[in-house]
Amino acid sequence: MSRTIVLALHLTGVAAWLGANFVQLVLSPRFAKGPAEVAAAWTRQTIWLGERYYIAAGGLIGVTGVALVLDNDWSWSSGFVWVGIAVVVIGAVLGGAVFGPLAKRRASALETGDGATATAVQSRIIGFALLDTALVLTAILAMVHKWQA
Repeated sequence: MSRTIVLALHLTGVAAWLGANFVQLVLSPRFAKGPAEVAAAWTRQTIWLGERYYIAAGGLIGVTGVALVLDNDWSWSSGFVWVGIAVVVIGAVLGGAVFGPLAKRRASALETGDGATATAVQSRIIGFALLDTALVLTAILAMVHKWQA
């Protein structure tokens, strides 16, 4: 595969991850203000995103990133490569250990009418979503400026 196609796929994966983060950061508070059934349905979709969509985006980023390094476009000794690897790993850990369990807890709280728990959990989710988004943006900055290239 040509470098251009691999790089375009790499950027597509990053755009998918970052775009979904932005959509959730903007829409989650709006859904939280609506009826509990609607908020629960939205939360269930965010669970699906974590279990399917983000895995696909992260996998695409990882595979194409390794392909770019192996094709000698980038070097394993470059700082930006390790920033990217760290962000993908941290994103995976956050998805499995934080976002998934919290979203399931929120959905359950909404479905059982426990609004206080649902609100508290949503605040934690938003905080971690902001962290995740900041990490992705940091990786983009590292890539654009080719830190320690």
